Amino acid sequence: MSLLETYEQQFGITIAEITSKINQISRISDPDERQSAESQAERLFAEARETLEQLELETRSQPPSIRQKYSTRLQSYTAEQKKLENDFKQAKDFAQRQQQRDELFSSGADDNNYHAASEYRARLLDNTERLERTGRRMEEGLGSVYETERVGRDILADLASQRETLTRSRDKLKSTNQDLGSSSRILGGMMRRVVQNRALLLLILGVMLLVIGAVLYVALKPRTLHIGADSATSTTPTKLPVAPAPVP
Repeated sequence: MSLLETYEQQFGITIAEITSKINQISRISDPDERQSAESQAERLFAEARETLEQLELETRSQPPSIRQKYSTRLQSYTAEQKKLENDFKQAKDFAQRQQQRDELFSSGADDNNYHAASEYRARLLDNTERLERTGRRMEEGLGSVYETERVGRDILADLASQRETLTRSRDKLKSTNQDLGSSSRILGGMMRRVVQNRALLLLILGVMLLVIGAVLYVALKPRTLHIGADSATSTTPTKLPVAPAPVP
């Protein structure tokens, strides 16, 4: 539990005790007991004010989001304390007036005054019951606030975990993109080397074909010349010897 939650819980307990003391003051008839209850209530009010001061100081040191939330709560707590202070003042005034009326009744007051005092006491009891209901509603409200805050903390924790997961996934994707880029560069280099090797192979094949053609040309050219010479010799006409003419 954080320090802010501790102050809130302490304030809620103090307010509940104050509400109980106010109810007691309205019902106590003995002056000494009532005065003791009033002193205890005043001490509880002082503790509540001190707790609110501590809560306010701690709120100022929090981040903006938390500070705004607890500032709103401080306003609600301060308003509740002022309301209880007003109820406490009314309860004391009523107890004093009731004591005065009781003294008058004990000295021989008439029935009408007694009837009016009874009605006033009934109204006071009704107000006391309303104070008790208000105190219970406040306790229930504080419980709801704590539950809502707990749910909010769980949601924030889940969001933080999801954000961390997304961050890790983004880093993995970035690393994968870098690996893909490196692989693409390697494949590009391999393709260039394949093209270069293929071009070199074609060049070598071309040179080999030229060499083979030249060798064949050189090897076949003398034979062609010899065959041509033989053909020319065989086609030359043979001159026959001419017989001398007979002498008469």
